[in-house]
Amino acid sequence: MTLTSTSEPVLQCSDLHKSYGDLQVLRGVSASVHPGDVVSIIGPSGCGKSTFLRCLNRLESFQQGQLQVMGDDVSGSELHWRQLRQLRIRVGMVFQQFNLFPHLTVLDNLVMAPKQVLKLSIAECQQRARHHLAQVGLAERADAYPGQLSGGQKQRVAIARSLCMNPAVMLFDEPTSALDPELVGEVLQVMRLLAETGMTMLVVTHEMRFAREVSSHVLFFNNGLIEEQGKPSDVFSNPQSHRLRSFLDRQ
Repeated sequence: MTLTSTSEPVLQCSDLHKSYGDLQVLRGVSASVHPGDVVSIIGPSGCGKSTFLRCLNRLESFQQGQLQVMGDDVSGSELHWRQLRQLRIRVGMVFQQFNLFPHLTVLDNLVMAPKQVLKLSIAECQQRARHHLAQVGLAERADAYPGQLSGGQKQRVAIARSLCMNPAVMLFDEPTSALDPELVGEVLQVMRLLAETGMTMLVVTHEMRFAREVSSHVLFFNNGLIEEQGKPSDVFSNPQSHRLRSFLDRQ
């Protein structure tokens, strides 16, 4: 996948292969993402979407292929911890589960990584945290504990936490799948606003309306491969593969 952009890719991978024993999860995936792209990754369960996303910030290793982030090759099987730290500063990730520390306030959850990893002052960390809490609509919840928040609020805090590291690209792994239906909209609205600010995003999602309306590009995964891709208008209105047509008919 290469979008029509003259800028250098933020993230580029070529021929990624990932297996667990005899199980092939990724079977040669290539993609190129440029600044400001919003890429939705759709497909049936078990097709390799989340594994692909986790390979992009090296939470998962891969057996074959090349990965570059902002021009730096991060394909090695055993990266130095400094390389991994720099990679994960550049590539933020929001998971299905919120992974907030329950014994810390919202503000303290957001301050921890910039303080420990970026070595910023407490004052600067708190300034960043309050700015991004306001960005996700939770400025008034800085002193609350995670147990006092709804699922949607926790996920918005998780998004703000990732933004505090000032990443070049954000990965979202089905960020609404653990939420009650009535809470999904508030998280998707935050993601829409992020897209409008020009944030580069890759989103594994089952929210087809979001993928259609917000994405600049859609990847359809099937059986460990990108079976079809293109602009949302093409992918949703004129699917070429039988498997994609079948998948969309069931949504």
